[in-house]
Amino acid sequence: MIAGGQLENTSAPILSDIQNCQLPAISWVIPDERWSDHPNSSWAKGLGPDWVASIVNAIGNSYQNSNKKCDYWGYGTGSTNPEPTAIFITWDDWGGFYDHVPPPKVYLGDQNDTCPKTQDNPNGWGCGYVYGFRVPLLVVSNWTPASYVSGPISGTPSYPPAKEWTHDFGSILAFIEHNFTYGLGLYLPPIAPAPYIYADQNSLDSVGGNVPLWDFFQGPQRNFTAINPIDPTHTASFFMNYYQTQQPDGSYPQPIGPEAGDPLD
Repeated sequence: MIAGGQLENTSAPILSDIQNCQLPAISWVIPDERWSDHPNSSWAKGLGPDWVASIVNAIGNSYQNSNKKCDYWGYGTGSTNPEPTAIFITWDDWGGFYDHVPPPKVYLGDQNDTCPKTQDNPNGWGCGYVYGFRVPLLVVSNWTPASYVSGPISGTPSYPPAKEWTHDFGSILAFIEHNFTYGLGLYLPPIAPAPYIYADQNSLDSVGGNVPLWDFFQGPQRNFTAINPIDPTHTASFFMNYYQTQQPDGSYPQPIGPEAGDPLD
């Protein structure tokens, strides 16, 4: 946003989009570092969890909050024009705590830095790369079973075949592309360049013919339950007005972290 020839900081445009019924088909949301979950003593005041809660609550309560103009939860509201939304919440690092599951092995190059092409690795992808320890992934939607944990599946044969699911970022991209591309008669162009099918064919659970992340959307559809913030003052308006709120010393907060200075931060 340009104001008076200067780049003007904007606060939480995702919340403005929801409030104004202008939510894009896909939104990528990165918080100010103050709103992250980094355990810094000067920032660890509930801003991270409350930031996430404000977005989830804005989606879930969009029908009531917009005076019935839009409905991004899409179930149990009485709306005749629902636009149900899936929210994927993840972190960019694993926090430094022990993970009892070792990262999966990947293919290594030879002394000439050439990737071997095998039946399991036909594109020779992955030379020199390794997977790190897992980070949490939360899925919030009106189809997601309460308290569901994706993991080992046992019992009678099923489709997809029983296995221990491992979801990675490629799985999210693959899920988006599979469900929202023109090829399926829907809205978005493919994410992956031709001739690839998925944004990341090497996503760890995109094998066996399954739709990645399928198990998070087993239904039945659910009414929305709001999340109580740690600090009740950390509402959507708190984040939307954050950079425009004068501090006791007379200054105004400035964006910090990887997205500092980005008007869409």
